[in-house]
Amino acid sequence: MYNIISQWKKWTLKKEKVIVVQAFAVVHPIVEFDDSLIIEFIDETEPEDSRRYRLFLRKQSMQVTKLIVYRPKLECWQDITSMISTFYLASLKSKLLEQSAEYIDNKDAIS
Repeated sequence: MYNIISQWKKWTLKKEKVIVVQAFAVVHPIVEFDDSLIIEFIDETEPEDSRRYRLFLRKQSMQVTKLIVYRPKLECWQDITSMISTFYLASLKSKLLEQSAEYIDNKDAIS
């Protein structure tokens, strides 16, 4: 089971109906290397076989280098960076960093 440290939900109004656009849950710990960070998260709006993701960021610039999704039936991670819009990646990065800000500053939360 995942230790979920935060959740974020964004709602949008379309034709008088409320639709869930994104619901992310960041998974603890955030992994830190010399030159990069890895934030694992779950997209709760996706089917169970494609809801675990890892976002790779350059540590100095916070630029997205890779987005991968876990495929449990294949038991492997798939790189989907080239399949995703750069605008979506920028928005995703912003929301995940916003959720993770207090944990990134706390050395105990980073492995």
